[in-house]
Amino acid sequence: MPRISPTDPELLRKYIPSAAWPVVLHWLRNNPIQVRISRPRQTKLGDYRSATRTQPHRVSVNADLNPYAFLVTLVHEFAHYSTYMSTHRWSSPHGPAWKNEYARLMRPLLSPEVFPVDVLQALERHLVDAPASSCSDQNLMRVLMKHDREPRQLLEALPDRSVFRFNERVFVKGPQLRKRYKCHCLNDRRNYIIDPLAEVQVHGPMAV
Repeated sequence: MPRISPTDPELLRKYIPSAAWPVVLHWLRNNPIQVRISRPRQTKLGDYRSATRTQPHRVSVNADLNPYAFLVTLVHEFAHYSTYMSTHRWSSPHGPAWKNEYARLMRPLLSPEVFPVDVLQALERHLVDAPASSCSDQNLMRVLMKHDREPRQLLEALPDRSVFRFNERVFVKGPQLRKRYKCHCLNDRRNYIIDPLAEVQVHGPMAV
């Protein structure tokens, strides 16, 4: 997967909506940060790591995201970088300083030229009080997933007692507890709480 430095930003262009490119290019040209296009990860969509003696500031975003989800994740992680640079210290990762910075960076992108109307409306609601990650905002994630090229098999769409594979383990879908599902793992006979938007694979017949 490519690592995109400020000297070769064009590699990033195909991953985001074309109308967002001038804003993102401006960020990359004015900040010493490296963007890495990462292999798909089930536990996160992206991350930020501060500079070390041998490495620049780094942001990673999963390669399998559609352009709108990719851009939202990129802004989220870039806000971590810019918050760190403005405060010169690690503050609460998703506290008021980060939320203000996230909203500020997103503001020039809140346009129908960049996002479809449904994503734009979901983003405006999301920014009122952005949670710790885009993944935590289930309404935003559902809207973003509508724009995937291929539909994903989500846990919440499976009938109760379905057998499915997730994170290299096999589970039986159980009852919903508030926002998440209590699922029984057939590998270790333990129960786990799994997000309804987890991407899963149906594993054979339904459980009895």
